[in-house]
Amino acid sequence: MALEGTESLNVEGKPHRIRVLMYHRVIDGDLTEVHWTCVQTSEFRRHLELLDHWGFTAITFDDYRLYLTGELNLPRKPIIITFDDAYLDVYTNAFPILQEFGMKAVVFALGNREIKENTWDRPLGLPTAPLLSDQELVELHTAGFEIGAHSMNHTRLTTLSEEKAWEEISRSRMVLEIIINSPVRSFSYPYGDVNDSVKKMVRDAGYTIACSVFSGPAAFGVEPFENRRIAIPAGTNDIGLGVRVLLPYHRYGWLRWKARSALVRLNGKRREDTRHFEMIDT
Repeated sequence: MALEGTESLNVEGKPHRIRVLMYHRVIDGDLTEVHWTCVQTSEFRRHLELLDHWGFTAITFDDYRLYLTGELNLPRKPIIITFDDAYLDVYTNAFPILQEFGMKAVVFALGNREIKENTWDRPLGLPTAPLLSDQELVELHTAGFEIGAHSMNHTRLTTLSEEKAWEEISRSRMVLEIIINSPVRSFSYPYGDVNDSVKKMVRDAGYTIACSVFSGPAAFGVEPFENRRIAIPAGTNDIGLGVRVLLPYHRYGWLRWKARSALVRLNGKRREDTRHFEMIDT
């Protein structure tokens, strides 16, 4: 198959070629409950099989930081696997499979530990799903996973006052650092919702890297506080994953997002329209 040839994606010394994948849930549930964010356990296993076969090595943003300071060499083909929201099934379903393949990931968790389930998914009609407990976050961290912050309450940060946005960003880091007894330096914007003001607050709060979804430059590391990720939706087959990680899909998706954003602005529509369209078209 044409996708087998991956030598051109050797990123040793070329960290801008690092791919960052975005997952949310890994489920064993009924197929009728699947939303694009709910990847089946069997699908996830196949994705890791393919990544392993293609020679990728899973790293974390902390590994990348060590590379920048000269303390760690990057593997020949690094890839970063991220999970937003810190669902319990990341621990029960994804964690064992990742361990089986010797891989690790970055899990973005909420700072408000009183939130125990995905209340933000109710408008989508999705079933209730529990989130990771403090102890499970600690166990993942101990196993080499990176724990990042996803705000306090999973709120659209650009809609908040500066004071409330700062609270969401800075306090979530402090809470999670206390839980895992280790620095938290990565941030993921809820809903991928970000602007220049929010990025500045994330930087000022002490984070060194942050992830968006569809916005941000195509190349990794160009804008450390708006790193673009590749969403891996439910139903992604071998070819779909290969196109996303082996081909210049990242740049194509970025150009497509830029074009559609311009059209939305031209038509006077809300930015939300673009985000929703891209989510279902990924």
